[in-house]
Amino acid sequence: MPNKSALMATLLALAAVAALCAGASAEDEDFPPRVNPGRLPSVQKIMNPVAPDSVSIAAGREIFFGKGLCTSCHGDTGRGNGPAAPSFNPPPRDFTNAGWQKVRTDGEIFISITEGTQFGMLAYGDNLTDKERWDLVNYLRTFGKSR
Repeated sequence: MPNKSALMATLLALAAVAALCAGASAEDEDFPPRVNPGRLPSVQKIMNPVAPDSVSIAAGREIFFGKGLCTSCHGDTGRGNGPAAPSFNPPPRDFTNAGWQKVRTDGEIFISITEGTQFGMLAYGDNLTDKERWDLVNYLRTFGKSR
């Protein structure tokens, strides 16, 4: 019978290999996707058709502070600390977090804005045009540059 240490080491190694094969990373676990996991591969491939230029970013900022009501949950600085934030579990995303910015794609952000999430994010597909949602994605990406 193998000793417990060898058995434990083997099980840990197998778990690590399984995680790698599944495409998981520590960063993914720290910032799990909030779109339907079954749709994640196709959503991640959605490319942002709007250039992140100053016009798009300014339009996204206007939406963030205006009709998007984003500051209610994400706060003025995008840290997920708006006045409504304490009522969410998990809390609203902190857009300033470089790790989150790295692992979540524009397509995921766009779909989360469009369809909402099971964690309380409201759907804005009927309230914002496609262009406005992409402008908002471009603006949210600017928060990652502030740290």
